[in-house]
Amino acid sequence: MFALPTTLTVAFIALALERFLGFPSPLRKLTGHPINWLYRFTGIFAVLVPGAEGSRARKLVMGGAFTVLAVMATLVLTLALTSWLRPLGYAWCWEALLAVPFIQQYATRVRTRAVAAALVRNDIKAATEAVHMLAQDAVPPVNEAQAVRRTVEAMAKRLVSDIVTPVFWLALFGLPGIVTVAALEAVVRRTSDDKSSSALARALMRAARFLPGKLSGILVTGAASLLSPSAGARAMEHIHADARFDRIRDANWARAAFAGILKIRLAGPETPGQTRRTDHWIGNGTRDATLTDLRAAMRLLATTLTLLTILAGIAAAFA
Repeated sequence: MFALPTTLTVAFIALALERFLGFPSPLRKLTGHPINWLYRFTGIFAVLVPGAEGSRARKLVMGGAFTVLAVMATLVLTLALTSWLRPLGYAWCWEALLAVPFIQQYATRVRTRAVAAALVRNDIKAATEAVHMLAQDAVPPVNEAQAVRRTVEAMAKRLVSDIVTPVFWLALFGLPGIVTVAALEAVVRRTSDDKSSSALARALMRAARFLPGKLSGILVTGAASLLSPSAGARAMEHIHADARFDRIRDANWARAAFAGILKIRLAGPETPGQTRRTDHWIGNGTRDATLTDLRAAMRLLATTLTLLTILAGIAAAFA
């Protein structure tokens, strides 16, 4: 059922379609987004999770049960759908179409362009709102340099979590792989307010992103090397030197690669407003990142996504 040539073809078609079309707004308004469907579906099992008054042991056990039931129920339903699709003509095409909404490269690029457009107008308020759309948990920037750094950090993180990870599992297992990872992310969102209840979900999510996170850093390095061997060398240097200090463990290679290639510093200790960031600096370049650096990061992301699509196509052709 999960023949690698078929799943690689599905991944390549889904990547190519989503790269240029995304998930069309008229269709999203008509049907809603499948990721939101999963969030509501997993909520059926959320009654298992104890409230704030529950003990830590109870939260660990019941949160784990919620994770297992929600993810397994999603997997069973997706396997049933895939079993129904596979005997149909052009099944790989229909499977790729269904997988498109779970890849977010188009949305990532659109939201990044929104930050750049706001900075061109010197509108820091609009830039802050655009950064929030790209990364809801980002510390609000108060100037252009912070807005650029937050955006580059979010681009690297989304490359791992919203693009390479889903494509990786799609390429291995087809539609069930990508939907199951999306369901796991929905469980993490539902239990994000309680570390005990979300312990198993977060551990599984880290495991699911481990290899894609390393692959993302390699892809960024490869994309930079196509244009400048020295940029690729800087990326490898900072992956080796700084990635281990990054608190965002699944995106550490990608963030270190971006920092080295762009010659800027990411993360690091600073105090915007009343919020203190205490993580280690990534990269040894300038803190005063500019709009020029953001545009270079956008070009680097586009090249990385092109490289990913080409490699998926080659793998599908020779599998």
